[in-house]
Amino acid sequence: MYELKIALRQVLSRKKQTLFAILAVALAVAVITVMMAMLSGFQDELVTSSIENNPHIVINPQGEKEEFIHLYRYTSARIAEKEGVIAVSPKYLGQAALEYRDNDEGVSLQGVEPLAEEKVMKVSEDVVEGEFMTLVPTRYGILLGDQLAKNLEVHVGDRVDAVFPGSQTTSFKVVGLIHTGTAADEVTAYARLDSVQDFFNEPGVVSTIGVRVADPYQADVIAGSIERETGLDAVSWSEANAEILSLLDTQMIFANIFYLLIYGIAGFGIANTLITIVAQRTREIGILKAMGASQKSIMAVFIFQSMVLGAIGLILGTILGYIVTVALQSYEIEVPQEMYFGFQTLPLEVEPLNFVYAAFFAFIINILSGIYPARKAAKLDPVKAIENA
Repeated sequence: MYELKIALRQVLSRKKQTLFAILAVALAVAVITVMMAMLSGFQDELVTSSIENNPHIVINPQGEKEEFIHLYRYTSARIAEKEGVIAVSPKYLGQAALEYRDNDEGVSLQGVEPLAEEKVMKVSEDVVEGEFMTLVPTRYGILLGDQLAKNLEVHVGDRVDAVFPGSQTTSFKVVGLIHTGTAADEVTAYARLDSVQDFFNEPGVVSTIGVRVADPYQADVIAGSIERETGLDAVSWSEANAEILSLLDTQMIFANIFYLLIYGIAGFGIANTLITIVAQRTREIGILKAMGASQKSIMAVFIFQSMVLGAIGLILGTILGYIVTVALQSYEIEVPQEMYFGFQTLPLEVEPLNFVYAAFFAFIINILSGIYPARKAAKLDPVKAIENA
């Protein structure tokens, strides 16, 4: 195809213009791939933390007047039999104070059945000292968040006193420390369910029931089924995090607008280069048309140029974007936890589809950018083009 040969010759004859056009595309693709890696990483981490750091479904007492769930063992057994449910964990939640020597801290004291809670929350993965399952044989054992232990100046093996108005002061032995990397590490304390029920003088009841399901994205359906069958309030992880998920959708809209602007800038770079070539090659275009080249062939020459510039640019941009993303991943950029939902470092995710999308849309924009100058060249009158050149 002689159109392709002419296109390549014209691209190579204007090295500086070609270089800047390619760089415009390459930088656009690189910036977008890095931004997509950040957005994908942020979304994945946020969804993962919402799914893994909380029960997939939390069952609460029905109505505001009800404070506890009664007959929780029977209810838990019924829920555990439902299709799609992996594990069920009843939990008593209470606010208390822990004292050690001259130190005291307010805590969220969580009474759990260790084996059930491990299946639902996989607490052992966050234990940094001691073992979560030590609670099973230890009637008055307690696991503390590592920051809480630091504030109390206690270590594994020490004993702390739990204090609550109207309850008898109870001594617990610290059997382990937990680190989740969130603010919960400053207030979380785990103990056995029966011990916490006795401490708060509330035997036979729990505050919530946590449920883990096989497919987290079916949690809404299962939660609805539980509500109908038990009459209790069942909240899925997606319902509990509806505001955050809505924020992600809004963020995606703004990100797409940003991507289009970047692609547009790269497209204008290509269009500007081709328009300049049309202006500088008017005489050659006129000669080609005088020799019998059709409008379609002239358009093909400039479309080919746009494709060549876009292809080289997107290849370089994809490589550059990958290198930058991997470099940022290894560097671990610290971010304020209060601004990024408890994340300590900026999450980035290298997803091949992100590079494919960025390259595809950049290529399409580049082809579209070449249409106007191609049509302009094709419409040139050969006689006027030669005379005015």
